[in-house]
Amino acid sequence: MISLTNIRFRSIVEAADDVIIVTTPELEPPGPVILYVNPAFTRLTGYSAAEVMGRSPRILQGPGTSRMTLQAIRNALAAGREAHEKILNFSKAGAPYWLDMRITPLHDDHGRLIAFVAIERDVTLDKRRLDEQEYTAERDTLTGLPNLRAFTRNLDAIVAAAYTRGVAAPCVAYIDIDKFRRVSETYGELASQAVIFALADLLTDNIRRVDSIGKLSHDRFGICMPSITLSDATTLCERLRTAIAATPFVTPAGPVRLSVSIGISMVDPDNYSANDVLLGARQAMRKAKDTGRNRVSVNQPTDWP
Repeated sequence: MISLTNIRFRSIVEAADDVIIVTTPELEPPGPVILYVNPAFTRLTGYSAAEVMGRSPRILQGPGTSRMTLQAIRNALAAGREAHEKILNFSKAGAPYWLDMRITPLHDDHGRLIAFVAIERDVTLDKRRLDEQEYTAERDTLTGLPNLRAFTRNLDAIVAAAYTRGVAAPCVAYIDIDKFRRVSETYGELASQAVIFALADLLTDNIRRVDSIGKLSHDRFGICMPSITLSDATTLCERLRTAIAATPFVTPAGPVRLSVSIGISMVDPDNYSANDVLLGARQAMRKAKDTGRNRVSVNQPTDWP
């Protein structure tokens, strides 16, 4: 058993801002067992030293703790190596927190493994900032919808999954607000923003649960419709077009009515990249514009360039 009575050792670890935990070296349940925790552990987790002494660090894990990360830690320790991972744990009150954790095997003078020492730094704020940056980079700032980059990546994944599983390829709708510049010129920028925001809500509320929506540019939206026929996709888009035309959108300048032109394209079996299917849907949208606006146009596979 490791001795933790050395005053110098305690003065260092108990003054540390990082969490320090010492456990027995067993990996199989019910081990490892906690032998020591410093005050930083208590401040972060809400557990007193007495509450955790003799218990497994697994009490800090929860449903969101990555099983893959836990297995990576186990594999490293079983091989006699230091484990270094970022992991999600939970406090006594159930609050989640992220740790940058290093676990080092501790050996005695004879080379025998006698303990594991974990040094853990709370990186919750860093993780949140990173998540927020990633979220912001892939979201439209006004509506919160996925932007073109995120929508395209999601479409690529859905197309690949469809072909892997042998199910119907997705259809994509490309939606453009007719004469949207006039809305801004007539009612002002705040009104145009209100229209965009309300239209995003209307579209989200009127698509299938399996469908996904993105904001492709200032006044254009995309809808990815997995496992759907071209006929059913057209029916859905006609319903959206009709609902939009019938809706007075509330703005600071009063109600605004508008229409949309929608282009639909199905993934081409011979060329099924997200960029290509978006191009096909955009071409169909241009046809809708050129033939009078406020209508749905379909880009048949034979129409592909």
